[in-house]
Amino acid sequence: MQLRHFAGLFLALLITPFVYGGTIYPSPVDPADVSLSPYIYTGLIGTKDGYTGSGSVAVHPKLVLGCAHMNYGDNGSWLPARSIRWFWKWNQGNYPLDSIGMMLTGYYYFSTYQTNVKRYGMDDSSTFQFDFVANYSATQNTAGGYAGGWVEDGKQYLTIGRFNKLISGYPAGRYNEGDPNEYRMHSTEFSDNMYVEWENYLGLDGVETGSGNSGGPVWVWQSGEWAFAGVLVSGSEYLNNQWSSIGVCSLNKGGWGLITSALKKTGSSGDLLKKTVALENVPVAIPDQSSVERTFTVTGLVGVIQEIKLNLAITHARQGDLAVTLRSPSGKAVTLLSAVVKTKSSRANLIFSGRKILGFTNLSPNGVWTLTVRDYFQRHVGSLQSGSLEITTR
Repeated sequence: MQLRHFAGLFLALLITPFVYGGTIYPSPVDPADVSLSPYIYTGLIGTKDGYTGSGSVAVHPKLVLGCAHMNYGDNGSWLPARSIRWFWKWNQGNYPLDSIGMMLTGYYYFSTYQTNVKRYGMDDSSTFQFDFVANYSATQNTAGGYAGGWVEDGKQYLTIGRFNKLISGYPAGRYNEGDPNEYRMHSTEFSDNMYVEWENYLGLDGVETGSGNSGGPVWVWQSGEWAFAGVLVSGSEYLNNQWSSIGVCSLNKGGWGLITSALKKTGSSGDLLKKTVALENVPVAIPDQSSVERTFTVTGLVGVIQEIKLNLAITHARQGDLAVTLRSPSGKAVTLLSAVVKTKSSRANLIFSGRKILGFTNLSPNGVWTLTVRDYFQRHVGSLQSGSLEITTR
């Protein structure tokens, strides 16, 4: 089987659409309503070299996520800073004037992408899996102060479970120059599961968006909203002697690294990289010779855990009667305190103030954390008064 990829960036420059079998292929998709999610987070990207592509504002309102090959110049090197212009939710029948676009400050990309371009070529799946870039603006919000949602692992949601999926963007290359739909936002919906062709490069036969839509965000329907899961890197592929496939660079841990690096440059990452979360439903009594559980619910942090600190206050006549365990959303448990032999002396009460907790580094922070306090010996009782987690990600 011969597999050949065509990146939408290059095809966006064609004056006329590709002709296959005597007809224009593929057929147009319906223009999107930019007042609705997730189209309100999608926009047109233009480079100083005259290329056009698609992008999206997800995770943070100062980030524009897209394809690395949009930032890779004709001379085989990366474009300088302030080379990418952003046209938020553009939906007109013509290419926008540069004067109405926002010049983005800079970007982060996989260094492996450039290496693979030289080793395998730009249209190889081993290169496409790193075809992801996080553009940023240090001074302006790129989507009116809002941002689309995201998922922790784009590959998981694109390949497991029959989630509804949607690609938005600008497949300008499928139209004749001057066609009123050439620079209107489009959408392509599908529900089939994508297949892993090369680590974080995913493919799907029978679905296409057409040329010119590189960087178009791939969204999944999750918990009542569209969440960002990756970017389109190949809108059309030549597979089994026909044009009908897409290729996607899925969101992964490496992508989160680019996102967090860009966030730090914006100077406004706020609680996306660091958050303190209070223990829920306290104070509560600790039953004698039994246990009590309480939870911390963590949401909205990006990246993986760099450091966790615990603040905890327990009143008890003998802290040596107690065992304390913290369990992550993924199920990993760390014992913070073990009970001592009953005959040993023990001070009263238990206070942790900014205690560093080891064992959770590089895990996802988001979800429900469970704190368990168990009283092992009879007679003395106490209560769990308060607690909080201080989580820093990277």
